[in-house]
Amino acid sequence: MVNREKIEDYFYIGIFLITMLFALIATVRLYFSIEEIIGSWFNYKYRPIFQVFFSLSVLAICIYIIRERIIRRQ
Repeated sequence: MVNREKIEDYFYIGIFLITMLFALIATVRLYFSIEEIIGSWFNYKYRPIFQVFFSLSVLAICIYIIRERIIRRQ
């Protein structure tokens, strides 16, 4: 028989995973929405420049998070 503490741990892990899934979906939707905003606000000549800066900033944030949260824990 599984004790109460283990059931609570599984419950909190499940809630955490569902929350992370929603956060991932929201982040992907935000990324594509910002891409569309860049496409509608800026002239077609300058869109690639702003998309490059936006993509580089997203990449820099991802690398920072990976370095701080995942690599330093080990």
